[in-house]
Amino acid sequence: TENISLSDIGKALNFNQNYISRIFKQNTGISLKQYILEKKTTFAQSLLSQGYSVTDACYKSGFADYSNFIRTFKQYTGETPGSFKKQK
Repeated sequence: TENISLSDIGKALNFNQNYISRIFKQNTGISLKQYILEKKTTFAQSLLSQGYSVTDACYKSGFADYSNFIRTFKQYTGETPGSFKKQK
């Protein structure tokens, strides 16, 4: 739920962030950034399904910017958070 960066991960693991990113992509087929965004979006979907507002889901799932959350959510799910919430 925190705003996490590749730099933070590199520091925590004591490795160069570019090395971590390259190894992650070689093993998973997606970038670490994509993976983090997918996890945040999935968590936001869960929050919306539980009745949280779009704004609360945005910030509780680790997005620091509301418009970025809307754009990212739509990119990964094909619909806006508001539309997703109405369907649930």
